[in-house]
Amino acid sequence: MGFTTYIIKKVLIYFSVLLATLTILYIFTFPILQEVIAKSINFQVAQFSQTLFKNAHNLNSTQIQIAVEKYRESLIIAYGLNQPIIDKYFIQMYNLIRFDFGTAYFLQAPSGSREVGAIIAYYLPNTILLFTTATIIFIVVGTIIGLLSAKSKFWEKIIAIIAVIHSSIPTWWLGFVLIAALAYAVKVFPPGGMTSVPPPKNPFDYGISVLYHMSLPLITIFIVNVGGFAYIVRSLVTSIMKEDFVITAKARGLPDSRILYRHVLRSASPSIATQAILALAGSLGGSLTTEVVFEWPGVGLLTYVAISLNDLPVILGIAYVLTVVLLVGLFLGELVYGLLDPRIKVGE
Repeated sequence: MGFTTYIIKKVLIYFSVLLATLTILYIFTFPILQEVIAKSINFQVAQFSQTLFKNAHNLNSTQIQIAVEKYRESLIIAYGLNQPIIDKYFIQMYNLIRFDFGTAYFLQAPSGSREVGAIIAYYLPNTILLFTTATIIFIVVGTIIGLLSAKSKFWEKIIAIIAVIHSSIPTWWLGFVLIAALAYAVKVFPPGGMTSVPPPKNPFDYGISVLYHMSLPLITIFIVNVGGFAYIVRSLVTSIMKEDFVITAKARGLPDSRILYRHVLRSASPSIATQAILALAGSLGGSLTTEVVFEWPGVGLLTYVAISLNDLPVILGIAYVLTVVLLVGLFLGELVYGLLDPRIKVGE
């Protein structure tokens, strides 16, 4: 199997998984979806009616009512509410693939749009900016620490202890501690938010403000995760250090650093890449508690607000989007894994 065949096979697998996942979600949320669609139609009809009353001065109330009813019927047909359940399924799948989740009950995007897709599209990049950046940093640092700890028994034990301690600390709890210490006691970082208030108008100042405000949550995510990732890398590298080719390299008198970085790291790279990809894919969904603690305007905070307001279209839209984003992340990971694994590139 060559790399091209590998990609085609993965595309088909992940597209099938996506359809299966959306189907399962659709089955379990069918009654809720019907309610959401019905309310979305009512909202669009109300907006259309208001527009006609304001602008169509050449129409009387009876003509406007007829036009409104025709518009309602067209929406019912478009959303498939008058169709058999199997037709409703295909229409819903088509809408979901186009990220058409209907209209929110209460929430709206800063642009004023109440389309669920527009609302999520505003908050999702903020989540990716914070969590994916933090994930990349702890992956790089964790890999370096894991490699170095594999060379020393002392650091091997220290890393194991640090991994247990850090991984057992809830991110939200550490966030509260760091806010109390570094935002209110020492006043080095802001306690929350994404920018200063009001936001700087100059793009450079705006970027600096964002980096300043994301520092504290980024440090929190880094502390909680770096020890665990370093421990995983250390375990992978340690197991490979016992392989015959490493023992042979040592017998030939090659320096430890050359064995570690040229031979051991190359063999461990597909497994390390898999762990890194899973971490990156998970980072795309953010964290509800972390974003609430730091008032970071991402998908997690949006989910919290949507649940508080019982805004069902937004809750369902977030569930669908995060499912798609996770599968896309895992698919990209498969591509990277295929590039790193020499057995796939040569078609074995």
